[in-house]
Amino acid sequence: MRSEGNKSGDARTVGEATAAGTSVGVIAGHAAGRSGMGAGIGAAAGATAGLVGVLLSRGPDAVLAKGSTIEMVLDRPLRFEEDELDFGGRTMQRAPGGGGGPEPKREQRSVPMPGRRWP
Repeated sequence: MRSEGNKSGDARTVGEATAAGTSVGVIAGHAAGRSGMGAGIGAAAGATAGLVGVLLSRGPDAVLAKGSTIEMVLDRPLRFEEDELDFGGRTMQRAPGGGGGPEPKREQRSVPMPGRRWP
C-alpha cells in the first residue's frame, strides 16, 4: 500500500542538512585557514547525511477513513483453517454433502492493472 509521495519534504530535508553542513564546514575551515574547502566538504557531508536520512526513513503514513473501500489482488490463494476463524461465538455449519477437503478448481481470471506491478 502506498500513500502520496513527499518529494518536497524530502528535498527540504536534504537542503537543510546541506546548509547545516556548509555552516559547520565554513567555521571549521576558517579555523584551519581554508574557508572554501571547509564549506565544500561540509556541504558534501551535510547533503550525504540528509540523503541517507531520507532514504532510511518511512514515507508519510496512508490514512484510511472508516468505511473506506479497498481493492486488492492477491498473488496466491488465501486460506484459513476452521479454528482460525472467529464469528463472535457462533459456530460454523458446513453445507450439506460437503465432505471437507479442497474446493474444486474454479476458472481464475486475472485483471490487469495498468501502471502497477506488485511482486
